[in-house]
Amino acid sequence: MLTNELIKEVSRITDKDIYLTGGAVRDYFLKRKIQDLDIVVNGDSVNLAKKFADANGKSFISLGQEIGVTRVEFKEENLTVDFSTIRGGDIYEDLSHRDFTINSIAVKVVDGKLDFSNVIDPFRGLEDIEKRLIKEIRKNVFKEDPLRMLRAVRFMSELGFDITEKTNELINKNSHRIKEVSGERISREIFKILGYKRAHYYFNLMDKYLNILNKIFPEIEPMKEVGKCKYYVVDSWTHSLYTMRVIENIIYADGYFEDHLRRAYENHTAQMYSNGHARIQLIKLAALFHDIGKPGARWVDETGRVRFRGHEIVGEEIMADISDRLKLSKKEKIFLCKMVKEHMWTLNLYKTNDVSGRSLYDLFKNFGEDTLDIVLIGLADIISTRQLLNPNEEMGMYKVHAEYLANNYLTRFKQLEDISEVINGNDILERFNLEDKRIVGEILDSVKRAIFFGKIPLEKDRILSYIENHLL
Repeated sequence: MLTNELIKEVSRITDKDIYLTGGAVRDYFLKRKIQDLDIVVNGDSVNLAKKFADANGKSFISLGQEIGVTRVEFKEENLTVDFSTIRGGDIYEDLSHRDFTINSIAVKVVDGKLDFSNVIDPFRGLEDIEKRLIKEIRKNVFKEDPLRMLRAVRFMSELGFDITEKTNELINKNSHRIKEVSGERISREIFKILGYKRAHYYFNLMDKYLNILNKIFPEIEPMKEVGKCKYYVVDSWTHSLYTMRVIENIIYADGYFEDHLRRAYENHTAQMYSNGHARIQLIKLAALFHDIGKPGARWVDETGRVRFRGHEIVGEEIMADISDRLKLSKKEKIFLCKMVKEHMWTLNLYKTNDVSGRSLYDLFKNFGEDTLDIVLIGLADIISTRQLLNPNEEMGMYKVHAEYLANNYLTRFKQLEDISEVINGNDILERFNLEDKRIVGEILDSVKRAIFFGKIPLEKDRILSYIENHLL
């Protein structure tokens, strides 16, 4: 076991007392895979981390948020080792500075080995692990670091634990303090929650029961006051939470789509963006905020009917602001804004019964590799709307529509997103001695359109012949 080997290595290079604490000890008793080692030393932790990193051919980094904590990463094994110096006089005082009882357990390293039969557990964390509870170790834990309120929810979603009634009360009492935390730190916890299968449940928990979500996203409060109209029986926020739930029901179901489409979505949604975020996390966030522009776009027509025309444009601007607050990358921001702005696209195709080749090509060209995402969000949006309006309505027709769009993208368009291995701009410039490079993009788009509509195959000679005879 890699953990034992690393512990033995740490013990070999120091004669100081060392302990394994935190999540690794908790996960051992939960029989979960250990991915993060939190090592506390009664001595210079930075020097120990440097020696450990050198011995393993690794580099080490200082974690600025917690002075004295140094990290060594084993990326191939997806494992990190954190080193810190004991806070206070001994390990008991060190554990008293931590957040929750389940994370305030330690095991001393003796002769290079961990003795889990002799656990240091001053706050009865093992008992709370058995009860599957998240409980703070003292009442001012959320004042010291308000981010711990989000961490509590993250541990709930990760471990399937509950919080105690007292913890619930303390989070409510301190919820306003979350505004003191930087956007980067909030973003990390929010995206971790988004990574678990029941994110919709925990976002609802943070909103209704912990009174914390509206402190992070104040834009959701106006959503609770609008949305009810001819097609919506609930407010926009309730609808949006339900849309996220539908997304999760679809993606994590074993047999919602046929096998080939299910595999395509599994591979697609697992793709990684920057900041360690997976595509599925961004899809869920886009689903949650797809109607965030409705309060700003609400108006009543001459018949007294409530309308929200243009809410997607207003929503795009709000989504951009939220992305900036969460310190997301430019690519992530563009993705989220596009999903919010264009989330009506596939629904409009359904309403107009337009699945013509031209409409499909325009959809695929506009979204490219994000096509499966907009199809999924559109499907979840309409199912959420219709199920809340009429729980007994058959949803199969909407599923068939989405499957048709997704299958056409995968079988007819995906291969056209990058045809550079067959033909590229330089091939065209050289073959036809073109001086104006700006028209190459237009030519390539016309070529892709011709292939999509079956006029020519994806073969270089046929493409060049088509350009010569029909485009030039």
